[in-house]
Amino acid sequence: MQLVDQWNRRIRKLRVSLTDQCNLRCRYCMPLHPEFLDKSSYLTPQQYKEVIGELLDYGIEEVRITGGEPLVRQDFDEVIQELAKLKIPSLSLTTNGLLLHRYWDVLKAANVLNLNVSLDSLQPSTQAAIARRDCLADILRNIQEGIARGFSLKVNTVVMRGINDCELFDFVEFARKTGVTVRFLELMRVGYANSLYEEHYVSAQECIARLQERYTLTPLPAAPDSTAFYFTIDENVKVGFIASESQPFCSSCSRWRLTADGRLFACLFSEEGLSVRDKTPGQRQQIYQQLLGMKPLRRVEQVSHPMYGLGG
Repeated sequence: MQLVDQWNRRIRKLRVSLTDQCNLRCRYCMPLHPEFLDKSSYLTPQQYKEVIGELLDYGIEEVRITGGEPLVRQDFDEVIQELAKLKIPSLSLTTNGLLLHRYWDVLKAANVLNLNVSLDSLQPSTQAAIARRDCLADILRNIQEGIARGFSLKVNTVVMRGINDCELFDFVEFARKTGVTVRFLELMRVGYANSLYEEHYVSAQECIARLQERYTLTPLPAAPDSTAFYFTIDENVKVGFIASESQPFCSSCSRWRLTADGRLFACLFSEEGLSVRDKTPGQRQQIYQQLLGMKPLRRVEQVSHPMYGLGG
């Protein structure tokens, strides 16, 4: 069986949520007092290994660990150690960076060397207002330590009008100083962010136009199924953009999502997922086939379910 749908899109990337919980309350992601899954519903490390190992046989090549915040899961190290046994061609992590200092050795031993760190401001007061926690110094400290330890880091920044869109140049200079890749993300109409969209949305093209007032942006080639497109500035600074609102990439999308409680979603904007928890291999094969038919060809305008439940 190959994971290829009727539109000839091959599923080769899997976003894996370990938990919907988080130690921040970013205003575009979740309310101050969210309702989380009961931890008893989480897939066990062995269940993750079984399902993901099966999907590798069906053509999955890249696995990215997400949350919520994956590092708040108490048995995070056990999950990573089990996944490392699968020899996944590309195993990476998305995190807010606050707890990275606890797991450097675990991540390196599992060959998880590519990290995406969510960081929405370089100003302490603005970052605290967005995340609802004074956390900038800790995140920056872990970014610096990760660089020193040989990890490859990307910084993901959700650009919001009137909040942090004045920091575009600051992030470019941060990339120049540290060597990280900075990616500017459009605010998406998912869950809690729907209420912010009209007032705070900024398109990638507007960001590019602003940056071109000061810099020369040279485009870089990107894979057909890449969610991001990239430019270099002055040859050694790399910036990217994820324009899922203004330039949807649905027609070439190669991703599925696995939630912490064992539901597979064909798309971040799918309202319905299919549970693979406690299923036999034969039953799961039927589910994979069914899920191929559930992946939308065109962008859904918005969804009400929270992003932290499906993984960012």
